[in-house]
This record gives sequence, C-alpha cells and structure tokens, in this order.
Amino acid sequence: MIESALDFPVYSIKAVAHMAGITEPTLRAWEKRYNILAPQRTESGHRRYTKRDIYRIIWLKHRLEEGMSISQASTLLLTQSETNLLDSLPLELKTTPKGRKTNGRRSPNAAIEATQNNEVRSLAVLIQELLKSFLDFDELRADQLIAEAIGLYSPEAVCIDIIQPVLIEIGQLWMLNETTVATEHFASNICRTRLNSMLDSLPIVKDGPLLLTACGPYEFHEIGIIITTLFLRRHGRRVIHLGQNVPAVDLEKDLRRLKPTLVIFSAARTESALMLNQEIKPTIEQVRANFLPELIFAYGGRAFIEEPTLHTLFAGHTYFGDDARQSVALVDQLLPR
Repeated sequence: MIESALDFPVYSIKAVAHMAGITEPTLRAWEKRYNILAPQRTESGHRRYTKRDIYRIIWLKHRLEEGMSISQASTLLLTQSETNLLDSLPLELKTTPKGRKTNGRRSPNAAIEATQNNEVRSLAVLIQELLKSFLDFDELRADQLIAEAIGLYSPEAVCIDIIQPVLIEIGQLWMLNETTVATEHFASNICRTRLNSMLDSLPIVKDGPLLLTACGPYEFHEIGIIITTLFLRRHGRRVIHLGQNVPAVDLEKDLRRLKPTLVIFSAARTESALMLNQEIKPTIEQVRANFLPELIFAYGGRAFIEEPTLHTLFAGHTYFGDDARQSVALVDQLLPR
C-alpha cells in the first residue's frame, strides 16, 4: 500500500543515479550486498525507485563523504526513523550542495560520475584509473574514483588492494625518473585526506590496552601506518596515531605519560629503519627497563619488505607484518580479548 507521494515507484535507476550522483553499478551493488534498497520491478523487470529511496541514497552518500564505509552507513541507516531521515535531509542539501566549498575547504567528495559502460569497475581497473588521475594531477577524478571504491568495496580492500598498490607504483615510477616527487606528494595528500576522514568517522575506543602508532625520526611516509591505525580502530582497538617524524626525546615523555601496552613504528625507507634502530629502539628499551616492563615494541613498513636484512637489527622485538591485515591479526595474538 502506498502511504504517500514519497512511496510512488516512478524513478528509473538512470534517473536516480543522476539525481543522487551515484553510479548505476554502485546502486545495484548496494542493493545486492547490503539489502539497503528494494526497488519494485516493472513487468519487463526494470527497477523503479521511490522518492523515499532517493532520500535514503543521498543520505548514504553524505555518510560516505564524511568517511564512513558503506557497511557502517547501511547499518546506521537502519537505526534512523523515517522522520529523522527526511527532516535532516533538506538541511544537508542546503549546507553541502554539489561543488560548494564549506569553511574555505573543498568538500571531501565530489559527485561520482556514471561509468560509460555501466559496469562495476574491478579492483584492477580502479587501480589503473586512479594511477592515471594522480599522474594527470586530476584531483576531482581521483576523488571520484576513491569515493566509488569506498561505495563498492570494504575499507580494507580500498586501502590494501587499491590505495597502497597505486602509491607503490608511483614511488617506483619516481625511482625510474618517470614521474616527479610532486606527483608522489599530490597522490599521498589526497589519500591521506581520505584515510583521515575514514578514521574520524569511527568511534573513539576508550577501554582496553592503549596502542600507539607512529613514524620514526625523519620518516614522513605515513600512509601505511595510518592504514594500520584505521584497521586497528575498526577492529575495536584503542589506538592513538602520533604522526610523522616522532623524535626519541618526545617519545620517552609520551610513553611515561600515556603508559601504552604496545608501540608500533613504521619505516618506509632504509634510512628511517636505521634511525629506528639507533634512536627509537634504545629509548623504548630504556623505558621498558625503568618504567614499563610489559611494553611491547613493534616495527614494520616497506623498508623491511624491500630489505629483509634489516630485521636483524630488531631481534627480540615484534615485526608487525607486511600489511595492516597481518597487523590486526598479530594484535589479537599479542593482546587477546
């Protein structure tokens, strides 16, 4: 029974995609994987959406723009009353219209363009297109592709199977003198903004053992450790990210004040790994000896993947795996709940 004009199933998937700024394949994926939508069908099998469906889709899109994963947003949608959902929508549309800047900052997500072939892009295709957008310095396109990936795949897949391979490829192109350091910085900054938005969308965990993540002295490549932080927080862990270029003198003060159970340091370059050994490791060992005997020191990062002999410098300490998925599993082994 149709309760109001909001419930008339009159909109085609093409019309809904155009109005909401979401690709048709994304809508189909949401319907299939998350049971968010249940459009009615015509006699010929074509989908027909209601105005209420459109409001839900736009609400979901705004949550993705705020950094939520589609699984988080779809779960939250189920807790929203129709009144709250519809009442909140007009204000959102007025305050964050397409293309408008808020507080001098660009919206974290541009509208997603429909794909020409009307198919869901595979991970491989998204990787190639995102790489091209970075090499072309096409910020709008890069934002669209990352937003599309977030709408289709899990945050873990987006981070490990899309963002990291693209950034590694750009780094390799730079080493071959086939691109510039500016390209690497451009790509990293866009990805960092997206990852931080995803982190900000997660609830702060207040209970349980405290974990610290950081880059060591003179290490500014932090995408990998941000991803690890994101995965750990999504896994319900209490974790604080200390950021780039953390010096040993400040670390000792922070360890004494925060009293963490586990500290994870990342090194993307050989030089950074050597600095971890020379400055961070002795500091942590001193804190363990004098103040926090149970403190666990873990290390990881691209440097240890590309140069395995570096592991010998950290004998007796914990290697945190080749990627963030392994890091989460290792935390569960070290700190079972």
